[in-house]
Amino acid sequence: MKQSITHIIWDFNGTLLCDAQLSVDTDNAVFDRLGLPRITLEDYRRNMTMPVRDFYPALGVDYSVHSYELIGRLWLDIFNAHAVDAGLVPGVLSVVDAVLRAGCTQSVLSASYEPSLRRQCDALGLTARMAAIDGLEDESARRKTDIGRRQMHRLGLDPRATLLVGDMVADAQLASELGVSCVLVSWGHNDLPRLEATGMPVVHTTQELERLLLARVEG
Repeated sequence: MKQSITHIIWDFNGTLLCDAQLSVDTDNAVFDRLGLPRITLEDYRRNMTMPVRDFYPALGVDYSVHSYELIGRLWLDIFNAHAVDAGLVPGVLSVVDAVLRAGCTQSVLSASYEPSLRRQCDALGLTARMAAIDGLEDESARRKTDIGRRQMHRLGLDPRATLLVGDMVADAQLASELGVSCVLVSWGHNDLPRLEATGMPVVHTTQELERLLLARVEG
């Protein structure tokens, strides 16, 4: 029998926030300004990676011509103006509430800039449901392993009783580094072949996610 789960760490973008298409639209708005070729959602999900600095060269962007810092600044200005409007993934708040009713605590862990993350969680009704909401202290979108370790230490979490829900290969890697279980969702920022290649369980609907999480919480 698997260890019962007492805490769930949620990734935010793409897992809770329904922003994959918004991210593509934002990329294309930036690319239009810079005279770069547009991409499709499929291009995005096939190439998106963390750290984000590695993503744009995979699309053919030359940082000696268009700096990552410029792209990042333009991107954040556009994205943050529309993030809340993207809304939560339909049905995911019901999953959060079902897990809460089962007695499992939850938190948000994101590579987003923490002040922006907190504003978005407030506006979307997540804050009161979470034991912690942690993002980065700047807008660099670096790896989030260190902040995850700090969150787990602050909350006194047992890695064996903790599960991370994410939408990217990077989340599977993060879970391994934190020593926690992992479930990936297929509606976010990476495509299905990449998710399946991690060997982690992949769910396709919020109903499936709820069943899986409750089974792990109830042991």
